Amino acid sequence: MANQITADMIIHDVVSTYPETVKVFQGHGLPCTACEVGARESVAGGARTHSLAVEPLLADLNRAANGEPVVGLKPERKMPTGKGIPLQMAGQTGGKIRNVVAVMSGKGGVGKSLVTGLLAIALQRQGMKVGILDGDITGPSITRMFGISAVPTKGATGMEPPRSQLGIKIISTNMFLSNTTDPVIMRGPMIGTAIKQYWGDTDWGQLDYLLIDLPPGTSDAPLTVMQSLPVDGVVIVSSPQLLAIDIVKKCIKMVQRLKGKIIGIVENMAYLPQPDGAHMEIFGPSQGAELVVTTGAPLLAQLPIDPQIAKLCDDGKIEDYQSAEFTTLAANFIKAVKLAR
Repeated sequence: MANQITADMIIHDVVSTYPETVKVFQGHGLPCTACEVGARESVAGGARTHSLAVEPLLADLNRAANGEPVVGLKPERKMPTGKGIPLQMAGQTGGKIRNVVAVMSGKGGVGKSLVTGLLAIALQRQGMKVGILDGDITGPSITRMFGISAVPTKGATGMEPPRSQLGIKIISTNMFLSNTTDPVIMRGPMIGTAIKQYWGDTDWGQLDYLLIDLPPGTSDAPLTVMQSLPVDGVVIVSSPQLLAIDIVKKCIKMVQRLKGKIIGIVENMAYLPQPDGAHMEIFGPSQGAELVVTTGAPLLAQLPIDPQIAKLCDDGKIEDYQSAEFTTLAANFIKAVKLAR
C-alpha cells in the first residue's frame, strides 16, 4: 500500500484530496474535518488533541485513499443542527443544565474570572440554580474569590461539587491540590481532557446556568469547550486598553469561526470613579462601541476599577459585593440571553 498520507499533512488538505477519508477521521473519533479551526491541524496534531494513536489512523486513511476497504470504524458522528460544531458530550447533561455559557477574554488580566463570579452571583440571587466550571486549569482563581476550601465528594453519579455561601456549585483545579500554590504543569491536550472530566464526571444536578470560566488565548482549553461542550453562548470580557482589544478580537474571531453565539460584551476596568463624580479613564477611552460593532452583540456593562471588589475577592467574600454597575450587568445579561434564544 502506498503511503500517500503522512502525519505532518494538514487535515484540510487530506480531506480535500481524498474526500473518502472524512469517514475515517470521524470513525476514529476525530471530528475536526467539520471545524474550520481543527481542520487546519496536522493529522498528528489532531490525533494528539483527541488522544488517539496516530499510526492506526494513518493506516486506515491510506487504505481509504487507495480505495481499499476500511473495517471496524465507529459509526459516523452526526453534526447537531444549529451549532455548526461537534458536541461530543452534549447528551451528558440529560437535559438538566438549561444554559451553558462560556466567559472568554483572549487576553489575560482583564477580569474574566471576576465577571464569571459576578454573573453567577447575580443569577443565584434571583433564585436560579447556578454552577461554575473553572476551566482555567493552570491558573484557577474562582475558589479564592468565593472563599471555598472544601473538596468535591464522591456521589452516586459523580463528583459532588462544593457550594459557595449562596449555594453556587463550583469545580476548580485548586480543590484537588494539597497546596493551592502548587503549579499545575500540563500540556495542552491534558488541559482539554481535564475540562471534559470536570464536565462529565461532576454531578451538576439541575442547573439553570453553568458558567465556564476560560483561560486567555485561543488554544486547547477554549477550543475544547467550544467543540466538545454544548455551549449556548459566550460572554466576551475586555478592557479599554488597545493592547487588550487587539487580542480580544482574536478571541471574538475564534468564536465566530466556530459558529458560536456571542451573547454580549463586558468592558472591565472601564474607569476609576472620582470623588466629584467624574470618571478617570486610566486605560484610555472606552472601546465598547467598537466591540459591539465587531460582534453584533450588546455591551452588557462597563465595570469600574473598584478597590472594594479587589478586597472582597482577596478575602473570599465576592458574594457580598453590591454596586449599581453590578446590577446593570445582571439585568442586561439575563435580557441578552433571552434575546439570543
